[in-house]
Amino acid sequence: MKKKVCIVVLVLAISGFLTSISYLTQGISARGIGGVNYGRVIFPLLVGGIAVYFLKKDKKNS
Repeated sequence: MKKKVCIVVLVLAISGFLTSISYLTQGISARGIGGVNYGRVIFPLLVGGIAVYFLKKDKKNS
C-alpha cells in the first residue's frame, strides 16, 4: 500500500514540476531572475525526492 501511494505522489510531483517549468520561463522573461516564484519548481522536486526516498527505504526493508 505504501509503495502505491509513493508512486502516485511521485507521478503528481513530476507532473507538477513539468507544468511549473513553463511558469518559470514566463516569469523570468517578464520579471527577470529575481522576480520569480521558485517555490513552484522547488516544492514538487522536494516532494518527489521524499517519495523516492520512501520508495528506496521500502524496497530495502522488503
